[in-house]
Amino acid sequence: MDIPTGVNTHTDSRFPAPALHYICGPEDNGGVLLNVLRDKLGIFTTTLRRLKSGNGIFLNGQPVHVREKLKAGDRVDIDLSAAETPSEIPPEPLELDVVFENAGVLAVNKPANSVVHPTCFHWENTIAAGIVNYYRAHGINAGMHFVNRLDLGTSGLLLCAKAGLIQERLKLQAETGQYTKLYLGVLDTARFSQKNALKRGFRGLIEAGISRDTRSIIKRRIDPQGKPAVTFFKILEIDTAADKALAAFSLATGRTHQIRVHLSGIGLPLTGDSLYAPDCEGGDTHQLLHQYKTKFTDPLDGAPVTIECPVIKEISDVFPAVFHGGLLAGAYAGLIDDISSRAGIDVALPDHVDGALFDLHVRL
Repeated sequence: MDIPTGVNTHTDSRFPAPALHYICGPEDNGGVLLNVLRDKLGIFTTTLRRLKSGNGIFLNGQPVHVREKLKAGDRVDIDLSAAETPSEIPPEPLELDVVFENAGVLAVNKPANSVVHPTCFHWENTIAAGIVNYYRAHGINAGMHFVNRLDLGTSGLLLCAKAGLIQERLKLQAETGQYTKLYLGVLDTARFSQKNALKRGFRGLIEAGISRDTRSIIKRRIDPQGKPAVTFFKILEIDTAADKALAAFSLATGRTHQIRVHLSGIGLPLTGDSLYAPDCEGGDTHQLLHQYKTKFTDPLDGAPVTIECPVIKEISDVFPAVFHGGLLAGAYAGLIDDISSRAGIDVALPDHVDGALFDLHVRL
């Protein structure tokens, strides 16, 4: 299904909740509101039912029934928070590093070794509890729907949709390549079979299925019969004396532990990854992996959004010349920009990938 970006739709930053707005055109004159909700705003059964019961549908500022007749110039407002249920997670006054926010999404910089959702092992001090508190402190009437997942030890951009409809649209964008994520990580190069070939700009493509490791409740493994998984990577800098490399990663699929499994599988494990490379020193108590950048189309107004998230000190300390204020500096930022071609790593997997375009192409 195409994701409607809404001809004549726009967002209003003053609206107190995530919302959709639509101005009826001549073609809507004499029609019914339900048709606009479905055909122009892409609102269907479940969300529509919740909006109706929550009185979240307005015509010219007044709550109305979906069978209301329309005329050109009418204004339709949809309060998406009316389809949300209050979170049962108790708020906690945690300091959130908010790197981006608009009417529909909130992006925070997740610290390494922080927990996103409460679990039986980590009930307090979670990102979710911090967001609930943030909403209340700022008078934000919204839901909490995480669009991406980050492992316990992985830091960086954690994107939260303020309504279920927004989350659904972003997931559809991920399937069509409109929503992309780029990671940075430090690799241990000591045991890589082509160690001498590694240099700045070295590009690799890994196509290898992933399944659960039957010997562990957490670990995954490369398995030709597992779920298909594709990882692109590009080397941004090398420290041959320390056997370290800084790499950028992009995924055409989103399997659990995908980067960690794929890179350790070819002999380039992430530094500090005690699960997949327990003998690799560095990274203190977690793998040096950070979600650095994301691109998507705003589900409310169709505008392009790009967010960059400063890396943690543990990564910048390994390659201090690469980063300025936690962000890629100068030519290194250019290396990222250079890879947004069909064969690059800043896009979803094209229909046909020519392995010859890469310095390394592994298919398992």
